[in-house]
Amino acid sequence: MKLWDLYKGRDYKIEPTLERIRKAVRYVGNPQREFPAILVGGTNGKGSSCAFLERILREHGHRTGWFVSPHLVEETERWRINGKKIPEEVLSAYVRDLRKVFERFDLTYFEAATLIALLYFRDQGVDVAVMEVGMGGRWDATKVCEAEVVGITNAERDHTRWLGKNVEEIAQDKLYLHREGAPLVLGSARYPLYTKALEMGIEDLVVAGLDYSYSGASCEGKTLLRDYSFLDLRVEEAPLGLLGKWQADNASFALTLARIFSEIDPVKARRALLETRWEGRMEILRKDPLLMVDGSHNPYAIAKVVKEVFRLFGDVWILFTGLLEKEWRLSMELIRRFSDRIILTQVSHYRGEPVGNLYNYARELKFREVEVIDTPGDAWLLEKDVCAVGSLYLVGEIKEAMRGYVI
Repeated sequence: MKLWDLYKGRDYKIEPTLERIRKAVRYVGNPQREFPAILVGGTNGKGSSCAFLERILREHGHRTGWFVSPHLVEETERWRINGKKIPEEVLSAYVRDLRKVFERFDLTYFEAATLIALLYFRDQGVDVAVMEVGMGGRWDATKVCEAEVVGITNAERDHTRWLGKNVEEIAQDKLYLHREGAPLVLGSARYPLYTKALEMGIEDLVVAGLDYSYSGASCEGKTLLRDYSFLDLRVEEAPLGLLGKWQADNASFALTLARIFSEIDPVKARRALLETRWEGRMEILRKDPLLMVDGSHNPYAIAKVVKEVFRLFGDVWILFTGLLEKEWRLSMELIRRFSDRIILTQVSHYRGEPVGNLYNYARELKFREVEVIDTPGDAWLLEKDVCAVGSLYLVGEIKEAMRGYVI
């Protein structure tokens, strides 16, 4: 049995607290104290940053655990050892053995997933665990990992229903990831993240542009990290395995976390950065015609991806969907600034915005051409250059359908 199957159809009224997961962790013997962890949060870029970080650590001989959220196609993507997904039979065994614990402490799905991660990484004898935060910071279950180093990529407007009505409140919520005595790396010195950190009296700060420096470039289908410098570590003209000029931000952020954790060799670091792969981030599934997917789901991340895709590949079609609680209208407004044509679809997940609502709003925005496809998987039938954005569920359904098509 997979964890997803156990929680399917169960509607939770989630009370924001860390007590449930803390009690469960103590009950199973505090597995998080058997290995060091690096905790990574932020609005955008935390998945890519974790991918770079895990690959850097593995390249230096560390046996890594990696906790990912959410999964795109297979639930086993969430728990990895040295980059490899947990075997299905192993996951089933953990779910079976821990089911009574989940019920005893009334754990949410994400809390249960976190508990499995801590036990799996302990049992596998990892040298370090890279833990990706689910949402926010103050109440996120991953905080129980007792991280030695904490990183926050940035703070943008997202999850306003839970994290705060404005970016200042969201930044403050994320800053509660900080753990006394553990260095906190900020991937951005922009207001309000750095300002809020100072207001909160956080002292162990390492900040992009202040404590470490770098530059980046993206051209001719490649992204480079240039002139990275932090402490004794220098990395120059390093090609990255992930596309998009902001990946230089994520790569430098990951290098800084890795260097705080241990000594880093520049040659090994360069190799790791080039070999990093991360699904659903400007990922090219097909080259001709182009089919690219990106999991960006908040408006300004979507705008950033669309702008970069147009710069690199010309005027491609944007395939878009929305989720019920997301600011999909603003996302569509931002897409309209770049293009007057759009393709729409609806994901099968219950949170998917009805495609009729998307279509009506596209007409209000005066898109010149509006097309609708029945399912995300039908993206493979499109005979035009396409980039899909708007939801990780959209990416997952397109990738799941990939096995039915010849690339």
